[in-house]
Amino acid sequence: MKELLLKIFIFITGLICLYLFFAIRFFPLTNAILVEKMDKETREFSKYGELYYHSCIPEFRIEFDNQYGKYTVSDKNSDIAEADILTYGDSFFDLAFQKCIPELLADTLDKKVFSYVTMDQYRSNPFYLLTERGYTHNSEPKPFIYETVERLLPYKFRKEFPTSFNLRYEDIDKKALRTQIKEFAFKQNSENLYDLALKQSYLTAKLYSLISMIKFNLFGYISPMTSIYKTNPEPWLFYKMEYTDELGGFYYPYTDAEIQNYAENIFQLQNNLKSLYNLDLVFLPVPTRYTICHKMVNDDLYNNFLPRLYKELDKRGITYVNIYSEFANSNDILYYGTDTHWNPKGVDITLKLILEKLNLSEQSSIE
Repeated sequence: MKELLLKIFIFITGLICLYLFFAIRFFPLTNAILVEKMDKETREFSKYGELYYHSCIPEFRIEFDNQYGKYTVSDKNSDIAEADILTYGDSFFDLAFQKCIPELLADTLDKKVFSYVTMDQYRSNPFYLLTERGYTHNSEPKPFIYETVERLLPYKFRKEFPTSFNLRYEDIDKKALRTQIKEFAFKQNSENLYDLALKQSYLTAKLYSLISMIKFNLFGYISPMTSIYKTNPEPWLFYKMEYTDELGGFYYPYTDAEIQNYAENIFQLQNNLKSLYNLDLVFLPVPTRYTICHKMVNDDLYNNFLPRLYKELDKRGITYVNIYSEFANSNDILYYGTDTHWNPKGVDITLKLILEKLNLSEQSSIE
């Protein structure tokens, strides 16, 4: 009897392991076992703040009731060739649980707005996309809004963006059969996908959450990715990449030479967009949440990255939107407590400043 039970246990365990092996390689199989389903287009969760998913501790499970869908994958996103305004950014420009800047610009100005969003540093170069889509020089100038969160800006602008290339996106994905088999067998990022299955699957989600709650309440343990937090009066989690002392982080000691280099590469981006496509750059660096909200947990001094960068941008005549000053002086909470992104109040301030900047640009063109 014991041997039979052992065989049944081994057989069931083997089936589960086999399913997981294929599940992390085929999205529909992964989604089928998750308590909360990921979006089919973006393969992301949007029900709770993104930082909750690192530990799944109930105290930090704040639900986002509104689900608008993402502008980039909607029918409202204009064709790039027909757009009056082009926007190029990261996740701040494309959240599922609120209307974001590109959609609000389209609604407010009654214009066609094209939006492209990526977190991939390789694709952070807009000239790849413009070349791939066959975009041509405009007879009339058009605004090109380039948004980037503060912590990623140093990585994107360490070097000047090349404007010509030998490879298109689809060519990059052409690999030898042997390489494809190897990547299938040894799936990249597999550890994170198995971790996801542990946290969110029907079999383990409740148990994982219970254990996480016990570890947090008894020992104060939380994921090292959100080790700075508060629980009262409302829960707040801060993302490690925001408060690190490494490049991009709140505590990183930028040199003058580094900031000048970033500004010079942004300057080249502005010049190349204008000369090649007659696109007018509007640069939008978004402060990380920790930059604005760290006083909730400490009185540490900011490394002053954005104000120092603004000075260098001014020297080069670069058009940019300074939302840092407005955010830093606001009495409102402009970010979510358990998500790294801005809330509707933060979006409203940013939209107002962008519209002001676009109006100034239009006036300058007229004059």
